[in-house]
Amino acid sequence: MSVMSVSSERKAPMAKMRFGLGLSASRLLLIAAVLALWQLAVSAGWMEPATMSSPVLVGRRLYEMFASGMIWPHLFDTLGAAVIALALSALVGLALGMALYRWPLLEATLNPLLVAINGIPRVAFGPLIVLFLGVGITAKVALAVSIALFVFTTNVLEGMRQIDPMLRRHFLLMGAGRWQTFRMVTGPSLVTWMWAAVDLAIGLCLIGVIICEFISSTSGLGHLISAASMGFDTTGVVALLVIIVTATVIFRIALIALRSWLAPWSK
Repeated sequence: MSVMSVSSERKAPMAKMRFGLGLSASRLLLIAAVLALWQLAVSAGWMEPATMSSPVLVGRRLYEMFASGMIWPHLFDTLGAAVIALALSALVGLALGMALYRWPLLEATLNPLLVAINGIPRVAFGPLIVLFLGVGITAKVALAVSIALFVFTTNVLEGMRQIDPMLRRHFLLMGAGRWQTFRMVTGPSLVTWMWAAVDLAIGLCLIGVIICEFISSTSGLGHLISAASMGFDTTGVVALLVIIVTATVIFRIALIALRSWLAPWSK
């Protein structure tokens, strides 16, 4: 190995780190600029605080929510339902996607139905789900799963199609059982497709839970947003949206860290 190649290998991590720091700084500067312009517009009278609020008012409301502790039960209700929905969507989507691949007739039969159901706005399902399952976490999870399940199913099905069938056949010919073949060939190949589905499903599950809380719920962030909207409390609505966005980002960062630990090859 030449001296130049060793030097290049050493510089690569530093260059990647500098790029990451620069990207983070750029994002923070952009957010700060937007907040500054927003506050300037309100302070100068270009925008009405009653209709658009302001960063100062939103920050004050966020402090009051967390300092009083009133936000925590609602936050945990929403995030808990979203996590359960994400896990169920992943498990059912994995099983359904593999079943559709295993039995082509089943795929040909169900595919038009799945596409049709996926095209229906989930808000239309909300009242029916609440009617059958009642007001509670079960209805929230069911509505969120109805949104995210299609993502996992299609990703798993496409991932199965991308696996070389000769590779699986060789493992079976060498005496490997179906479980060994899944663990050594199918599973690792599907990891990338599953994580891609997770990236999309995080937001979808939160949307499903919050939609259900809008429709009928006594707790959760969606319930608070609905109450604030009916009271024309713009500051409260914006503060709750900030909490939802922040929770989504933290949720995604945690899953990325989990992915790096469990499946570093799938990055």
